[in-house]
Amino acid sequence: MPVTATFDPVGSTATLVIERFRQNGMEPSRPAALMLLGAILSDTVILNSPTTTERDHAVIEYLERVLAVDATEFGRQMFEATSDVSEVSAEEIISRDAKEYQVRGGHTICIAQIEVVGKDLLERADELLETMRRRREDKGYLLYALMVTDILTKGTDLLVAGDVAVVARTFDAPSSDSTIELPGVMSRKKEVAPKLLAAL
Repeated sequence: MPVTATFDPVGSTATLVIERFRQNGMEPSRPAALMLLGAILSDTVILNSPTTTERDHAVIEYLERVLAVDATEFGRQMFEATSDVSEVSAEEIISRDAKEYQVRGGHTICIAQIEVVGKDLLERADELLETMRRRREDKGYLLYALMVTDILTKGTDLLVAGDVAVVARTFDAPSSDSTIELPGVMSRKKEVAPKLLAAL
């Protein structure tokens, strides 16, 4: 049988899943609903990402009613539980959620992202940057960047292995020790990658 595919501009695929449940007059089991709630909150960074849509908000409101939970509190607890990377190696941190992009001249850049609660991870900035520099050299990347995104302050500290000055000019922000503070920036897809791809 041919497969039906849906492509919609929403913040999370889980939003589409819940919409299909409702369109068919069905309700997900509690475990499934909790899993889908977590997926939407993760993808949209508790509805704070610029990729979030009104449809994501509507599905979250529905799930709050069905599950009798506070989605914001649930999301905060979820991120707190998963953001402790004190025992995680720098190698894993910089590669856990890393995406490659092609830029002019046949070069490749890599932008990784990790979502945290608080600034503790930045105490390991030197270790992370050294690991990023080694990975950049091994892979031949033009640039390696790591977004350390704080979901509470809703901003990102961008660690850069490569031409930091170019990246700083791109975001019109000062750099300090290969780190650029980007208040209000949370989305790699909408706020960081497009600017870097246009600049490099």
